[in-house]
Amino acid sequence: MKVLIDNQIFEQQKFGGISRYFNMLERGNDAVQKMELFTDQSPKKKEFYQRVQSKLTRTLFNGKQPKANKYDFYNSQIRDLQFDVFHPTYYGNYFLNYLKTPFVVTVYDMIHEKYAEYFGNSRDSFNKRNLCNSASKIIAISNSTKKDLIDIFNIPKEKIEVIYLATDYASIISIKPKFDIDHPYVLFTGNRSAYKNFLTFLISVAPILKNNKDLHLVCTGPDFTAIENRWIEELEIKSKVNSYFCQSDGELVHLYTNAECFVFPSLYEGFGFPLLEAFACNCPVISSPGGSLKEIAGNAAIYFDPKDIKSIRNTIQNVISDSTLKLDLIEAGKIRLKDFSWEKCRKETMDLYAKVI
Repeated sequence: MKVLIDNQIFEQQKFGGISRYFNMLERGNDAVQKMELFTDQSPKKKEFYQRVQSKLTRTLFNGKQPKANKYDFYNSQIRDLQFDVFHPTYYGNYFLNYLKTPFVVTVYDMIHEKYAEYFGNSRDSFNKRNLCNSASKIIAISNSTKKDLIDIFNIPKEKIEVIYLATDYASIISIKPKFDIDHPYVLFTGNRSAYKNFLTFLISVAPILKNNKDLHLVCTGPDFTAIENRWIEELEIKSKVNSYFCQSDGELVHLYTNAECFVFPSLYEGFGFPLLEAFACNCPVISSPGGSLKEIAGNAAIYFDPKDIKSIRNTIQNVISDSTLKLDLIEAGKIRLKDFSWEKCRKETMDLYAKVI
């Protein structure tokens, strides 16, 4: 059996949950082949025949050099390579008119559909629906996502298989970040787009930071926006909030491992990688139950209402002030983590490919 995966997600992100997922499917697995990556880069110095050819091409096209088309490049591989199943890494539909084999699509979440007010008229949503209707099988990364696919896209439940993802953070060596954080801190990771509920979380945690002189908030990800900086100033917690973009997984492991707790206030997640990352690093987890989060974390997290400021604040305060509760959460996280492994994910995915063939 040969499986071909494309490069959509690898063009979009160097680090990220989806690229990690496909790297793990490919790792040590000779059955999975990744397409050659498209690069639109002409050689710096052309040979004589290339210069003549280039001049002729410009003449034919009224003086303009036509741009290479990456989708022609990828579809040529679909045409020429030998494989039994195709698995696109994201929702681009470029291959539908060229593919002669069955294909499987993974749906990571239904955030564009459930929170359309944040995303507008999303091309991703249109493409996703099209692929789901055309695919031989759909992988949903949680039962929550499967339910959303059935409810929103009206996909038959028999067409969807739930395959959980995993994390390898337990095996990653901790690396101290290149900034000083000698104080106890609460950790927030990842992007802070609207549905991630960061501003509500910020308002909730501000009094705790002000009432605990040594406690800080560390946020990984991009620099704060102008609006976020204004909120931080208005809440009078600028000296207590740190932003840091991790240069490696090892740095993020260090931040999880040394945090008082990790807080995940997102309104909705299709899976929730940070939950497993925190479990792997012995970090107590406080979370919203949004989307799949309660399904994934089980009894290894303390939950709050993500739209209730008092609920978020009281839950964080209860955990950081109770050393026994923190230890209980760490132990529960270790146990919960055993239900997720890349070996299991890889086997279940390979079994699904075989069914499709």
